[in-house]
Amino acid sequence: MLSIKHLEAIPLNVPFYHERVSRHMHRALTHGERVHVYRVELSNGVIGYGENLSDESANIEQVIGQNAFACMNDDSIGFGIQMSLFDAVGKSVDVPVYQLIGPKVRERCPISWWDIDMPPEDWVAEVQESVKRGYTSAKLKARPWRDIFAQVDAVGNAVPADYRLDIDFNGFLRTAGNAIPVLQQLDEHPNVAIYESPYYLGTDVEGAARLQGAVQKRIVEHFNESCLHARCCGGFVVGGGVNSLLRTNALCASFAQPYWLQMVGTGITTAYSVHLGAVLSQAELPAITCHELWESDLLETRLAVVDGTIQVSEAPGLGITVDENALSTYRVDASTPTPQQLFRESEYTCRVHIPDGSGGEVVHDFRDEAVYYPAFSEGEYPGFVPGVWMEVV
Repeated sequence: MLSIKHLEAIPLNVPFYHERVSRHMHRALTHGERVHVYRVELSNGVIGYGENLSDESANIEQVIGQNAFACMNDDSIGFGIQMSLFDAVGKSVDVPVYQLIGPKVRERCPISWWDIDMPPEDWVAEVQESVKRGYTSAKLKARPWRDIFAQVDAVGNAVPADYRLDIDFNGFLRTAGNAIPVLQQLDEHPNVAIYESPYYLGTDVEGAARLQGAVQKRIVEHFNESCLHARCCGGFVVGGGVNSLLRTNALCASFAQPYWLQMVGTGITTAYSVHLGAVLSQAELPAITCHELWESDLLETRLAVVDGTIQVSEAPGLGITVDENALSTYRVDASTPTPQQLFRESEYTCRVHIPDGSGGEVVHDFRDEAVYYPAFSEGEYPGFVPGVWMEVV
């Protein structure tokens, strides 16, 4: 029996690659610098790697001594641990990870850049960097405390004509009625391709169908079966363990619905996403891994992005070599705070300037995003007002 001999959780603090990314990621309710890498050793001495932003160390004891082939198909052990087992088992039997999952349906997998909400000039710098690194699309977070129309116009002036934008509202438009005029205006922009969660479509599938019929561009939602059966949108966002993904892919295939894989991590997770994308027929839209945010991808050799796609590796396992020096450099004690956590414990104010329609503005001060995020979500303040802007003071 090929068993699991040893499994180690390695907590890392990996800094973001640029000051502007750190500045906005620290303010936002999103992931930080902490990454958990999982290094598994099998009974044959083969080493495999996985990762997750979440700490799965509580699951380690239950898999030690177990059959690696059996455990790798168990989603409950955790995303990162499961990934490490696929890597180690693939190396053990000399096949790439995708061959352990299913037949290959594509040679190259699409991938997109990602950014949190930023002022227009910072988004411009980000998409320009993305073009340098081989990307042809970006997923950008639309927030009611910023002028999405000005942001998109600025980005459109800075990218090639065929560069595509996924505008993720995270539900902030709140209703189909609110969303229609905003999306119809954005429809006019040639770079806009996808709207994600203008509101949470499962709360009103009839409204979602009406909304999709009223706009030209594709609307996607995080996967749920009510939206799938209602046929009220143009695709989905999908993540999770391998068995869950296979089930979701089968469902989406039966409705001819595409999706993108969303699994956040460094180059390790990105390599894994490519193996998954190689076999999941409906993973037609560019994947989101956010790996370019960090200053290191934790790999000895960067995954080359060419025309917005990554080549599926034929090498055993994940087909990557993890940079052990990087693991040593960024390793921290699990109790060590991240720079994001330290920032959020400091004193600062998030100030939102909302034009009042008569040449003036109304200014609102908030302690942090944990306060204004739900306030805007619940409609306590007007959202997406042309000219609205935020500063941190």
